[in-house]
Amino acid sequence: TLASSIWFRKRSAANYRNVRNRISELLANLQESLAGIRVITAFHRQSASVDTHRNFVNAHRDANLDASRANAIYAPGSEAIGIATQAVLLGFGGAMVASGRITVGELAAYLLFLTAFFAPIQALVQLYNSYQQGGAAIHKLRDLFATQPSISQRPNAKHLDPITGEIVFEDIAFTYPSHPAQLNTSDYIAPTHPVLNDINLRIHAGERLAVMGPTGAGKTTLARLLTRTYDPDSGRVLIDGIDIANVTLESLRSQIAVVPQEPFLFAGTLRQNLAFAVPEIDDAVLMASLDALGIADLVATLGGLDAVVHERGATLSAGERQLLALARAFVAQRRLLVLDEATSNLDPASEAAIDQATEIALAGHTSVMIAHRLATAQRADRIAILETGSIVEIGTPIELASLNGRYARMLANTSSGTSPATSP
Repeated sequence: TLASSIWFRKRSAANYRNVRNRISELLANLQESLAGIRVITAFHRQSASVDTHRNFVNAHRDANLDASRANAIYAPGSEAIGIATQAVLLGFGGAMVASGRITVGELAAYLLFLTAFFAPIQALVQLYNSYQQGGAAIHKLRDLFATQPSISQRPNAKHLDPITGEIVFEDIAFTYPSHPAQLNTSDYIAPTHPVLNDINLRIHAGERLAVMGPTGAGKTTLARLLTRTYDPDSGRVLIDGIDIANVTLESLRSQIAVVPQEPFLFAGTLRQNLAFAVPEIDDAVLMASLDALGIADLVATLGGLDAVVHERGATLSAGERQLLALARAFVAQRRLLVLDEATSNLDPASEAAIDQATEIALAGHTSVMIAHRLATAQRADRIAILETGSIVEIGTPIELASLNGRYARMLANTSSGTSPATSP
């Protein structure tokens, strides 16, 4: 029994860990398929998606069968050892009873003692299988809890006092990590060159800076370094002269409002989403803020603050999600605003409607606007042009237009109908 338990421990531990891995792959595929069901339907890939999911189901089934085979050998095998032992005892004891060496009562007592000896062993065998299953789950949890975040707060981090909003990027270089687990993707390919290289940039308090450039130039990465989603490989990011790597994450991010490139809305109500950063805000104050931003009519059209928002805002248009994400950032009343293509999904009429409100919301705030549209960039105090991870032009819109450089060519291409983002 001891030998079979040692064998089962090794075999079942590997099998049950394999089962847990297959479960995670199965659920991940299911979640991905449900999230992308519209794309799957649009491209008529239902059958292919079903086949792919069936492969994950089959892998999970095979892993369970392997674990069940080990248990099917171990549990009956342990019971067979007890039965065989009783049979041997009965054979020898019967011979001894026949020869008069022991009585029938003594033989029965020995058999009862042997049964009493094996009964708890059989119970432990059954429990050991459950223990191994739980151990595999605990192993997965232990791995999860042992995973260290890529960005962590330093032990001696200090609280960042209310900021005025001066930002300095000092000798910044950055390359995305190559380890897949750090980016939650298995097909990530590390870039062969830094995403950002030798970035030196000062943004004055209250200034509006637009960052432009072709796709992949590093615009969004620059914004992520500012919010400390990543740390630079070298160099420093300073706010009011303080290295943000030396302050607490809570005190840093509580003073920054972000409108991401892909706006995310939580399942709940409009009120919960709009007041996400300031849940204690009064409804009257919230509606006044929305009215000042020109979003109040949209909220009324959607059903008011109590209107239900489905997961990821699935029932809203891309433009409506972006408008609500903009409103969420402005309602937060943060000193520093980061707008990552915040108007990319808006039609010209909607964009024009919120331009004035945006001007009001940005007034007095330091803001970094990642922009593809020249109309967005032209509202900024200065424009920085990124190309292959470096700043190649920076200045006011009027200054850059007079240089006959990349920005001037963007203006010319816009006039001729060519996309400015792809024509530096």
